[in-house]
Amino acid sequence: MKHLSLRGLTLLELAIAIAVLAVLGALAVPGFNSQLDQQRLRSTAEALLADVNEARFEAARQGRTMHVVMNGGAAWCWAVTTEPDCPCGQGQACELRHALPRDHAGVQLLEAATVQLLANGRAESASSVTFESRRGARLRVDVQLLGRARICAPTATTDRYPAC
Repeated sequence: MKHLSLRGLTLLELAIAIAVLAVLGALAVPGFNSQLDQQRLRSTAEALLADVNEARFEAARQGRTMHVVMNGGAAWCWAVTTEPDCPCGQGQACELRHALPRDHAGVQLLEAATVQLLANGRAESASSVTFESRRGARLRVDVQLLGRARICAPTATTDRYPAC
């Protein structure tokens, strides 16, 4: 009968394997952060798009003007409201839903425009809202006179959204 000896990894082999994994991980982190940054930006633009579409639907359903009120700056926010002067993000009775910076970490609201959606589904005027990620990527949400909203990329084309 043969005698089988069990041999494990030496400390040197284990250290080399950990070093290789650390180098590979360090190479992957920037790409992962870039993807996460892009996903946060897309998620924010898509959330506003959904809220504009919801406001348009509610305007037609309730037969009255609905508003998407926005405030820019460091403490930016937007809210779907029944009144044009309803304060954004304060949970007032006139507010149906809102979004705050903490809901969309790493994204800044650069250009804000209040949107009025009439009972016939049209917008009072065309408007645009621009978001920017930490790495400088931008997406814009355009609301057309017919009340339809779309997302586009103002600086470059992306795989998901057309150029503005």
